[in-house]
Amino acid sequence: MSYKLSVIIPVFNAEDYIKECLDSVVDQSLGIDNIEVIIVNDNSCDSTLDIISQYTDKYPSFKLISNKSNLGPGESRNMALKEVSSDYVTYLDADDFISQNAYEDALSKINEFNADLLIYNWETYTGSDYVEPINIHQQNTLENKLITDIKQNPKLFLSTAPWNKIYHRSLFKYLKFSKGFYEDNIVAILALINAKRIFLSKDSIYYYRKNSDSTTENITVDSSIHLSNSIKEIFDLRYEYPEFLNDLKLLNINFIYDILFWTYYYNWALADELKIINKLKSVIIPLKKEDIDRFKQLFPDKLSYEKDILDLDKYDAETFLAKYKYFNRLNKVNSQASLYVDTGKGFNESDKVAIDYSPLKKNNLEFSLENFGNISKLRFDPLEGSFIKCRITNNLPISDANCDNSVDDDYQIFTNLDPCYVLDADFSDISSIQINFDLEILTNNDIANLFRQKDNIINDLQVKPKKRKFSFFNKKE
Repeated sequence: MSYKLSVIIPVFNAEDYIKECLDSVVDQSLGIDNIEVIIVNDNSCDSTLDIISQYTDKYPSFKLISNKSNLGPGESRNMALKEVSSDYVTYLDADDFISQNAYEDALSKINEFNADLLIYNWETYTGSDYVEPINIHQQNTLENKLITDIKQNPKLFLSTAPWNKIYHRSLFKYLKFSKGFYEDNIVAILALINAKRIFLSKDSIYYYRKNSDSTTENITVDSSIHLSNSIKEIFDLRYEYPEFLNDLKLLNINFIYDILFWTYYYNWALADELKIINKLKSVIIPLKKEDIDRFKQLFPDKLSYEKDILDLDKYDAETFLAKYKYFNRLNKVNSQASLYVDTGKGFNESDKVAIDYSPLKKNNLEFSLENFGNISKLRFDPLEGSFIKCRITNNLPISDANCDNSVDDDYQIFTNLDPCYVLDADFSDISSIQINFDLEILTNNDIANLFRQKDNIINDLQVKPKKRKFSFFNKKE
């Protein structure tokens, strides 16, 4: 049978939403007999497959592909594209749905204007009366418009969603999704660059469900790593499409901003923050002030980290975090003290007791050791993510500390972001330990004075990265 449009729907554990999604396709004014629906069940383990079967049994135009293992939406879309029989394809996510006239109206405009790519409106669906603000990636189409030169419409480079678009067969070769959380960015960019006639339609609507369980709503350390990989993919396009470099920079400036915002906002472990910044530094190309200025001109309400972005390649990761996150107090200080327990395997995250507290000048914390045996050493971290001056005031056996002065001094000064003491004694007969300590968070002036004493002011650390973490107090290189 000949179909006017093919719709690819990757599905994984979508029992709560898949029926509304499929109903929105069945009810299309174009007629379900004209729509080839290719569903890829990505090894769901809930009742999703049972629901899908109700549709495949009823509608001949529905096709089902079942993955034997979970491959992710990108690979699932790639598999489905091989089964497409019509000249046009679009994507629909299993938790989203579309307006009733979406496909008929879109195909009508494609035929009228001889477009090989159509982009229609999308709205965020929250299931309530709350209206989500316009997203920077959201093409706010106020009028129907034909575009024959995308370089005259650079904002479109941020329209990276694959699902509010209909692609002609001539673009199928660019619809190769990569693995990872942000598998759609490169596909959208390649389609935009290679489309000859793009039509923006205000008359069709894709409803994007704001789902708290989705990858885009649950930001993790891995989110930053995967988005960094996407940044590299996008920058690498400059070799094949050098004339679009400035436009590729627009999209990646936005993604760099997102990663920095997440790193500033979330209180992740310092090691993870260092990993993110190092990864980001490894994938970006040098950006200039005029690149930032162009972005700000097009998106004046978005950017606030201009200097941070421009300085990414000037500092090692820890210096960058110190200068732009912790010096500026852009995040909430992670008010947590940790006690790492060495039971013969060294200090590791699995053998740790953490206590949330509000840091005061004088602090008294008690850590339970009931779950540990054969304790040889303890490591006490009074406060992660801040430069501090600290001293333990009860009589505990301090053998070492990663401070910049001596453990025998009245106070220990820590100008690293992960201050710690090592306690070395026989702890085999105790079920808990009380640690009393005085603590002060160093001010910017305090730190600046310390750096000046060593002729090593942080603002001058732009010539070459340090060889190891925060080596401000080492001899000059």
